[in-house]
Amino acid sequence: MCGAAIKSNEMSNIQRQSNIELLRIVSIFFVLIGHAFGVVLGMPEANDIEVSPSTSFLRILLGAAALGGVNIFVLISGWFGIHSNKRGVAKLIYQVAFLLWGIYAVALLLDKTDLSLPGLKVSLGIYDGYWFVMAYLGMYLLSPVLNAFAESASKRQFKILLIGFYIFQCYYCWIMGMVNYFNGYSITFFCGLYLTARYVRLYPIQVLERRAWIIYSIITLFIAVGATIGIRLVGSPLKLLRYDNPLEIVACVCFLLGFLKIKIQSKSINTLARSCFAVYIIHFNPFVFPYFRMGVEWIAGEFYSAFFILFMFAFLAIVYMICSLIDAVRALSWMLFSSKLK
Repeated sequence: MCGAAIKSNEMSNIQRQSNIELLRIVSIFFVLIGHAFGVVLGMPEANDIEVSPSTSFLRILLGAAALGGVNIFVLISGWFGIHSNKRGVAKLIYQVAFLLWGIYAVALLLDKTDLSLPGLKVSLGIYDGYWFVMAYLGMYLLSPVLNAFAESASKRQFKILLIGFYIFQCYYCWIMGMVNYFNGYSITFFCGLYLTARYVRLYPIQVLERRAWIIYSIITLFIAVGATIGIRLVGSPLKLLRYDNPLEIVACVCFLLGFLKIKIQSKSINTLARSCFAVYIIHFNPFVFPYFRMGVEWIAGEFYSAFFILFMFAFLAIVYMICSLIDAVRALSWMLFSSKLK
């Protein structure tokens, strides 16, 4: 999600690419869906599928469709390449500090928490809910090495590296669990995604480009059906609903390629996309997330079937807008602060 704050040379033009900015918005919305249906409500269990198969499958299908939110953010960074600068890093650090310290200060003023070491740790980002920040930062620090390899390696060398990486990951991590990539929650996995996007950008895979949306849809449906069968028969989605599922990686690449074909230019989209990272930071903050949970649980208890999905999407859209408004204050303060640094 830091990809919204750290731009490549190709994305630093005044005219930002609205199709990619829209993809960032969709990706963070996928994260919101994942947190609502996965973290708060949890995946349906075997009994749920037996009692209400259609509703349970719809929830699993939504989870499968939204699974790639995090992967897509990393793939965007790999597609354009990370080329950092001091101002970009300063802006990212300022955004994180402003939001985390601001939320903690408000929580203290409202007597929702006390001044404590755990609270101070959260205000410094030392919180497992912010694993993405640390994983992306690690990839960001390694990006010069990753870029150097992508620029100097031959197509054959690049292909061999990726094939070796994914064979190792799929067998030892995804299938056997002998080496822990934390189900995709890791710097190593992010570096693999980054290089995957660089390879596809440098050496286009025609079948993926031509059939991007079809492949994404087929894989998503396959994952949903497989996970549903797995939960019903053995009580487990069979490792299908994981970031490091190789099929999910292919689906995310296709999702990116599909959006690259969209022709759109909108200032509103570009403006909304600037707050993607803030949406993640704010709603998943431990002082804020309980209210997010209350909203999701209330909707789940009051509405059913199609109305449940409709109201849930409306709620998540409201969450996005509220977080964007809060981040607008941060953006204004950054403009005033950064102008004094010149």
